[in-house]
Amino acid sequence: MTLSGISDLPLFKRRSQSAEEFESLLDLLPHPTLIADSRTGRVLLANTRAIQLTAYTRKEFAELELNTLLPDFPIEALNKKKSRNGAGETLVKRNSRSLQVAISIDPLSGSENWVAISLQPFSNLAEIEDREAQDKQRWEAMHILSLAMQQDELSSSYRQILQAGTLLTGAKHLLLYATSADGKLKLESVSGSGVEFPTELSEADLAHLRTPKIWKAGKPLDTALHKAAHAAKLNYLSSTPLDLTQPETGLLIAADEEATPPNDLLTMLQILAASAATAGLSAEVASRLSQQVVGLSQSAQLGTALQQNVQDGLVFADPKLKITGINPAAAMMLGYSEAEVAGRPVADVLISNQSLLPNLEKAARDGKFIELGELKLHRRDGVEFLASLRLAPITLDSKVEKVAILVNDLSEQEALHIRSQQLQQRAWLGEVTAIFAHEVRNPIYNISTGLQLMQISLPEQDPMQEQIKKLQEDCDRLEHRMKSVLSFSRSLDHDPEPMDIGEFCKLQIERWRPRMASKGIKDNIQVAAKTPQVYGDRRALDQVFTNLITNAIQAMEDQENGFLAVKIAPTPDEPGLVDIHISDNGPGVPEDLRKRVFDPFFTTKEEEGTGLGLAITRRIIMAHNGNIELESFPGGTLFKIQLPVARAISTEGTNA
Repeated sequence: MTLSGISDLPLFKRRSQSAEEFESLLDLLPHPTLIADSRTGRVLLANTRAIQLTAYTRKEFAELELNTLLPDFPIEALNKKKSRNGAGETLVKRNSRSLQVAISIDPLSGSENWVAISLQPFSNLAEIEDREAQDKQRWEAMHILSLAMQQDELSSSYRQILQAGTLLTGAKHLLLYATSADGKLKLESVSGSGVEFPTELSEADLAHLRTPKIWKAGKPLDTALHKAAHAAKLNYLSSTPLDLTQPETGLLIAADEEATPPNDLLTMLQILAASAATAGLSAEVASRLSQQVVGLSQSAQLGTALQQNVQDGLVFADPKLKITGINPAAAMMLGYSEAEVAGRPVADVLISNQSLLPNLEKAARDGKFIELGELKLHRRDGVEFLASLRLAPITLDSKVEKVAILVNDLSEQEALHIRSQQLQQRAWLGEVTAIFAHEVRNPIYNISTGLQLMQISLPEQDPMQEQIKKLQEDCDRLEHRMKSVLSFSRSLDHDPEPMDIGEFCKLQIERWRPRMASKGIKDNIQVAAKTPQVYGDRRALDQVFTNLITNAIQAMEDQENGFLAVKIAPTPDEPGLVDIHISDNGPGVPEDLRKRVFDPFFTTKEEEGTGLGLAITRRIIMAHNGNIELESFPGGTLFKIQLPVARAISTEGTNA
């Protein structure tokens, strides 16, 4: 929702509105916003982002003059409804600190005297401009990559790919090595100058470069490339095979003598490498097609020759886009036999989340090679998989006789990578859990046994019985925590049941309220009417909320006016799910750490933390067929949890 569009909503056109309605509507805006009286210059309302920016409370805002916030701002600009969009002003915060903001003013149609004032810190604008410039540069690189696939000569494709690589990676030097006719890995294309790189790489060099990696100055010189980089005093040299499954087919290199490698360098290089591999494969396919077409007179013979020479899945279609045949690789990928697909429209077999028909028609009409890139296809059984598609029209006497559709299944490569990471993770966890079981479980058992003896030895009416009972419950809870950590390295064993998630969360907040009160943290929980029950294990979910609430308290314990909010409601567009949002107004999670918070052993608490809390939390939620996401910004953190409703889970189990 934009600032100008908010005044058109019915709420602003009614004569009787409540402050709560306005505040709720203002909170939908993505930037700090004030509502002011243009005659008096008095602030009437402010949204949450404006409160976070200025540090004033809602009550203070209601008694605030606009010139207190913006001392240099001319109030007459409000009276005359003058637009100051983009103007720079000095904003004075509650702590007397000032910062430069951009001001945008819009009159509200629901009142003759009210105006909406948007505040945007200049630092955020600079970040946005930098991000937009980077996005523009990357879009330009992607455009160049798309043009590279259309070049008639492979050398021209390689040059454009390296040109795009300069924009994507920022590296001054890019090199592409490819297998030559004699089977050796030779330098095929270079972007940049002034550095002498080897024109040929040995098998020993390739043995060290079979996986993506970054060499930095001061590291061992394992290959001729590294020695050349060292001699040229380069800061780094990064390499990746064109095809991870066949590293001997080529290498892509990026290097620079001044800059440091960006965080996503290897990802960018792999995108470029995939384009180079595609260009090479396209050239190979085109070369083989041209060689075979001369000696083939019938389309059936041509299709057979292609199937023998191309390892990818091949689907052949006539100019009307009816399937005439598929090779064994395509049959295995898609789950059809050749007899089942013969004569059927291509769109009925190659089912994707994107429309393939316009590109198929263009290839059949113009006779030009088309690179569709990566997209999702559906097998016959409905299972989705990632694939790379290319359209290669086959022409005879300048007339398109067939369209060959090359399908490269990328799911196995992706699955192997994920599986490798999972196995490595479980190996680490095996060591941790073994130590944990030995060091923690026995003391818990001894404490629990001692409590049982004390309970037996004391009279039933003794006041200590209640305290012993609570301590015993804590021991049971600790025992369950240990089992949860142990379960992270093996399959989870939960005992789910239908449960009222609203009442459950209220009990959680009630349990933690004394501790929050001691640290000056307030709380609020909202449960929407008619929120359905979820299907969950109470002890496992108790651990989830314990982890999240503990993290929130620790984040806010060194600040004033801490606030923890829990909001529970059915998912708007998913009737089978319930949303649980847990938010705090702590300092937030830095952007470079947000993607790692759920990783095992990742912690910002140094010696105090284990790094397993959020990893276990996510694992428990996933075991409940749910989902958890993190959103954070300076001044707040939000965990979004989704759990399936009890009816949906039980129905699924019954059908199974």
